[in-house]
Order: sequence, then C-alpha cells, then structure tokens
Amino acid sequence: MFSKAIFKQSVRSNGTLWLVITLVASALLSVFIVQFDPEDFAALSSAASGTSFDSVLSGFDSILGTLETFYKSIAILLGLVYIIFSANNLVVNEVDSGSMAYTLSTPTKRSTVIFTKMAYMIGSIILMFGIVTGVGLGVSEVTHHNVTGEPMTEDVTAAADAMDRKPSYVRSHLYMIEDDKYAVQAGAEARNMDQEAYKQYLDQAILRDSYDAAAEKLTDNRKDKYEDTDKSKSAIEITQDELSKNPKLIMNDNDALEAGAKVTGQSVSDYRNSINDEIKNDSADKQKELEKNLPASPSIIMSTAQSAGAKALNTSESNISDNMSLLKDDKAIKAASEATKVPEDQLKTLIDSSQVSAALSSDESLEFDVEKFMWLNVGACLLILAMGSISFFASTLFNRSNQAMVLGAGLPFAFFLISLVIQQSDSLENLKYVSLTTLYMTDEILSSGDFGIPLLVLGGVAFVLYAASAVIFQKKDLPL
Repeated sequence: MFSKAIFKQSVRSNGTLWLVITLVASALLSVFIVQFDPEDFAALSSAASGTSFDSVLSGFDSILGTLETFYKSIAILLGLVYIIFSANNLVVNEVDSGSMAYTLSTPTKRSTVIFTKMAYMIGSIILMFGIVTGVGLGVSEVTHHNVTGEPMTEDVTAAADAMDRKPSYVRSHLYMIEDDKYAVQAGAEARNMDQEAYKQYLDQAILRDSYDAAAEKLTDNRKDKYEDTDKSKSAIEITQDELSKNPKLIMNDNDALEAGAKVTGQSVSDYRNSINDEIKNDSADKQKELEKNLPASPSIIMSTAQSAGAKALNTSESNISDNMSLLKDDKAIKAASEATKVPEDQLKTLIDSSQVSAALSSDESLEFDVEKFMWLNVGACLLILAMGSISFFASTLFNRSNQAMVLGAGLPFAFFLISLVIQQSDSLENLKYVSLTTLYMTDEILSSGDFGIPLLVLGGVAFVLYAASAVIFQKKDLPL
C-alpha cells in the first residue's frame, strides 16, 4: 500500500514548491509577530471604523487578532497555491504526460500508487502547518516573551537594566520596580508616562497579576472539589476578569491568597487587608462618580484637552497622544482646563487614568493564548486539507491537466474569494453557506466559542474526497 520510490519521486517533484511556500508563510507570520505594535494597530483599527475594512481590522489591537487576519487570508492563499499545483503534479499531470503509464507498467498496484501520493499530499500539508506553528511560537517568545510567561514590555526591560537584574525576574516581581526610584524613572520614560501615572499603572499591573495567580489557584482547587460532578469546565474555572470584578471570591481560599500575596511581595495577612481595601474602595464606582460630575464624556474631554494642549505647546496632537504626560505641562494643562471647563486637578486625574488604561490595554494586547494559536493552525490545516481534497479529487477524475485545473483550482479559489467578499459586505453574508472557508471560524476560536463541529466537517470533507479519489483512480480507465 506504500511505495518508497513513488514517495521519493513525489518529494522531488513537489518539494521545492513546498519549501518555498513554507518559508514564505513562516517569514510573513514572523513579520506579523515582530512588527506588532498595539498602539499603532489600535490607531489603524480606529481609523477604519465605519468603513468597509472595519471587520477586517477590528481585531488588530491584539496580537492574536492580528494573526487571525494572517490565517484568514495569507495562510489560506499560500496553502491554495501549494495544494492546487501539487495535486495537479501528483496524478493528472503524470497521466497527461504519459509517465503514469510507465509507473503502472511495473508490478506496482494502482492502490499503492494512489495511497502513496495521497500520503505525500496529506503529510506535506500537515508538516507545513506544523513548521509554521513552531515558527510562530518561537518568534513570539523571542520577540515578546509571551509564550512561556507574561509579555515582556519595554518598561520592564528598562527598569531591569536600571536595577541590573534579569528582565524575566523583574517581570515576575513588578513590586521591585516600585521600590527603586531609578527603576521607576527608567520604566516611566520607556512607557512615555510621568512617574506619578507610571506608579499608578504599576499598582494596577501588580494587582492584575496577583488576581491572575489567585484565579489559577482557585480554579485548581475547584477542579479537585468538583471533579466528580457534572459541572462544566466554564462553570468551574475562575478567570482573572471574574476575580477582578468580584475580589470576594479570593477571601475564603488560603491557597489563592498565598498565590496572590507572592506576586505582590506581601505577607498573606497584608495581602488580605489590601484586597479588603480594594473591595471597600471600588475603583469602578469611583470612576463612575468622577465621570458623573464632568461636563462631557471622558473621551470628548480628553480629545479637546489634547487639541488645546498641543496648541499651547506648539506641537502636534499626535505628539501629545504619544506622550500624554506633556498635557501636565503648566501651559498645556491651563489651556486644556479652559477649553474643557474641567478643573486642572480633576483633569490631571483624567490624564493619569487615561495613561494607566492605555498601558494596561497595551499589556493585554500582547497576551498570547497558546491553545487558541494552536487551534488557529489546526483549523487552517484542516481547511487546506479539505481544499486539497477537492484538487486531488479533480486530479484523479480527469485525464487532462487543463480540465482538472478548472475544478481543482477554480472551486477552491472561488471559496476563498467568497470569504473575502463576505468580509467587505454584510449584505452578501448568505454566500457563507456555499463556501468551505466559512467553516474555519477564527472569531469563534479566539472567543472560545463553538468551532469544533465546523472543523470536524472540514475533516469529514477531506476524508470523503480523498477516499473517493482513491476509488476513482483504481476503477477508472486510464490512457495507458
């Protein structure tokens, strides 16, 4: 059922194309990861709001959202180029040129020929996406250090240099930065924040990380408690977001308190007290109270303040936007206060809040969920396997290359073009029912939604068409 000679010949015939496509895909994926800047992409996404590109760019404010765009377009397109030409070369091109007649004149059975070529086709696609996955994980870890741990931001690196400590250690112990004035200064400069706002950011970042550690411990304990029950995974799991909204969940679990305290550098008792203070002084309520007394929404006030501040300092609004601490300059804050009708002290509070919120959002955008990334690759691989089965089926169905290309290339490319058209216009959404690409539900993967059944369907399509291809090749009359 398998011939080493035929397999080697398949590798020689298609290996160069496979290598080129794999290298190009890996290189482009690396560029997407290395060049990702949460602030730049957020601005791009904001600029596209309300346009036909809104749905395409809406996820560019996170690294996985950016990679979703890569997998929905570039990865599929490159995969299509490979499977169309490979499927054509493997079977119908040999039949058309007459070389298949020579192969079948040997004692080699038709079943061996087709199963070996099928094994190459399927194996090469899986290997391609396996390599792309490995490259993506490696580049993201080297660039952002977000695969094996928390993302490494510029301020942490700068603060670590100021303290002559390893950045990875400082990232796990952010409280060290707060205790060193030179580290605070270096970190604030790297973040383009003033030191007061940067300290507020550090407080929030440390609290966030402590909730993350505590949530993980809470979840582990709940798994042990409910392992013999019918509770779903989502019902058992406690996330960092849930804990930040309801810190009381942590108070009765000593393991969770200990895990959270370790992150903050506090004793368990001190950490418990700080969480109690957090519960009493709800920051969300404080923010609502602050906004209630404002003459307009915070976003409008900040936009007006930036314009007035930029004019007062004779600089551009983009420069102010990149470094909000400039708004605290005496001339800028006075002009901004007059323009917004907001007292200077209150406006400074809004500026600090804006800087802290932007910094935390930037951190979040760099978070790399390995499981979701793996599913993006598995889904893309299954889609290309399904598309490849169409091309392979056409290659066994016809005896002429040009005829096989009409179906084997035309249908997969039509599916791909339909997916692009759907992204540009909601009125054409019904076209999704006639395209295989819509079964690759990247949005569901990133939101941890229901994407399993569509992927199984793609696998089923691939299995059926590859099996049908084998049957057709063994039964059909060939021009030998």
